Amino acid sequence: MRQELNSINYIENYINSMFKIIIVYELIFVAFWNVLYYSNSGIENWFQEKILTAIFVFLSTMALGLTLIYVIYYSLKITGLSKILKSLKDPRKSKTQ
Repeated sequence: MRQELNSINYIENYINSMFKIIIVYELIFVAFWNVLYYSNSGIENWFQEKILTAIFVFLSTMALGLTLIYVIYYSLKITGLSKILKSLKDPRKSKTQ
């Protein structure tokens, strides 16, 4: 019974962390594309003229970013640095509360 609860908690924690990673990744990706779009005035014409190239570049950039995030995530996990970072206490919370 206890082992089942531990495995359920592990799965819930894993799913929550994956959702957090996906949401953060999508926010960073949208911010990157907004900066790219608004910094270059000629990019609107490029999107209109070469829509398939634009879609490919958009999706390949997204895949590259996702790969980079997974490399960082698994590197932290393999080296054990993620456990050290999780064990750090929040300095904003005082011990008296």
